[in-house]
Amino acid sequence: MIRLRKKALWSLFLFAWLLSGCALGQIATSTNQVVSHGSVQVVSVIAKNYSWTLSRRKFVFGEPIRFVVKSIQGVHGFSILGTNISNAVSQGEPSVTVDFTPKQKGVYTIKCNVYCGSGHDKMVTTFTVV
Repeated sequence: MIRLRKKALWSLFLFAWLLSGCALGQIATSTNQVVSHGSVQVVSVIAKNYSWTLSRRKFVFGEPIRFVVKSIQGVHGFSILGTNISNAVSQGEPSVTVDFTPKQKGVYTIKCNVYCGSGHDKMVTTFTVV
């Protein structure tokens, strides 16, 4: 019985220790937001027929970028030219999350690679990594 209590206490201690270790990797700011070390740059992307709308277009080199892509009109293909990134997004479906870490600074091109109608060839935009 005493052995069982000791095991339970040690297990509880170990669990609390592991849980506190996870919290040490984050810093609480004065506005009660939690900022994680090694931050990910998040950008909201809206696809509609023949256009992309990005919530931001400039990113810091060396930090991963997370594109949260949603279609509000039609079916589109989110692709970054020169990479192997290619994801389909459809109106009415949940957002698609695409993680990308640029290997170099420069201008990158996002292009729709799923035919979406007569203006499909114009469905192109860019973002910059500095």
